[in-house]
Amino acid sequence: MKRWVSWGLGLVSAAIIVYVLIGVDIRPREQYVEEPFVEDTITVPMPPPMAFGVSMEGMILREGRVKAGASFGGLLSAEGISASVIEALVSKAQGLFDVRKLRAGHPYAFIVPDADGSAPHYFIYEADPIQYVVFHLLAGNEYVTLGERPSVFTQQAIAATVTGALYNDLARAGADPVLAVLLSEVFAWTVDFYRIRKGDVFSVVYAEQSVEGKRVGTPRILAARYVSGDKVKAAFRFGEGKEATYFDDEGNSLRKAFLKAPLKFSRISSGFSGKRLHPVQKVMKAHLGTDYAAPYGTPILAVGDGVVEQAGRTGGNGNFVKIRHNGVYSTQYLHMQKILVKQGQRVQQGDVIGEVGSTGLATGPHVCFRFWKNGTQVDHRKEEFPSAEPIAATDRPAFTSLRDSLGTHLDEAELVLAQGRMANF
Repeated sequence: MKRWVSWGLGLVSAAIIVYVLIGVDIRPREQYVEEPFVEDTITVPMPPPMAFGVSMEGMILREGRVKAGASFGGLLSAEGISASVIEALVSKAQGLFDVRKLRAGHPYAFIVPDADGSAPHYFIYEADPIQYVVFHLLAGNEYVTLGERPSVFTQQAIAATVTGALYNDLARAGADPVLAVLLSEVFAWTVDFYRIRKGDVFSVVYAEQSVEGKRVGTPRILAARYVSGDKVKAAFRFGEGKEATYFDDEGNSLRKAFLKAPLKFSRISSGFSGKRLHPVQKVMKAHLGTDYAAPYGTPILAVGDGVVEQAGRTGGNGNFVKIRHNGVYSTQYLHMQKILVKQGQRVQQGDVIGEVGSTGLATGPHVCFRFWKNGTQVDHRKEEFPSAEPIAATDRPAFTSLRDSLGTHLDEAELVLAQGRMANF
């Protein structure tokens, strides 16, 4: 019995020794030390700031605006630039920029070494918000370069209900109000802007350019739609560059032989009538024309291509111009303040031929517009005129794809407007 107890105690002692050897860390204690951070990137020094493509390290920028009467040579000579350097720059600028075209109010800048009494190294003239001209002024190393600020083109869609002046309606909708003028040009042949009514709807898809978050330049209308009751007029821009023009849903050109009116914006003060009370003579007589009232000096446009048949003055008509467009149509513009064309001169549709006045038998500034068809005066607002050439058959697939895409944006803008909000997205 004692032997078994002795063996048991021996086994327990052995187990304890094995446990200690395996389960207990009897190595000397080591204190944790954080591993050093290894830099795995390369630090690159920040480049010096730039202005107009010029490094500004050790330089300062002095800015100003061109004053009325200032000249290129005058600005540079005032900074101590020699006449020989100015002459060299004028020569180097030929074909790039006409130094005589510095305009009052445009920004300019000199880049000068940051040291007292130093002459400028660069002169910069900002031709517009995007393009600028850099003149390198160091004697013996004169040259001229053109630069541009980065710009962004964005496409917008907007719809607005006519409540009064379309200009104000578009501005309230968040668009550049100049769109009102552009719309009058796009629809000049198909929409009578003297008959748009409260509740009519204009929707527009347009592209605009911005620099540093600010709109620059004039928006470009890509598509537009005018809805008045059950009447719908659409316009889609198609083509490249100067060849681009506007077509309706079916691919027919919006451009017609004659504009709808000889003024862009005004109001009709008297329409075509077989009998009316003459405002000056106070007798009933026919008024075979349409009176467009507008402020003095408003440009009067030729409604179509043609030749000036008459340009002169009579007692009743005052200063007037008559244009022969072809063997069928002639137009006449009365009561001008100033005539800007001569007899025999060829004019094109949209050319300015005079200014609104009140010469002759007139009580206020307006143009009396008269229209002849085969020698008879007619109401031009009731005439239908032929369009220019439609979309070519080879271009139909491309036009259809563009029309459908832009038409979707017009639909979306009108849907948002119908839900009670101005559309602008």
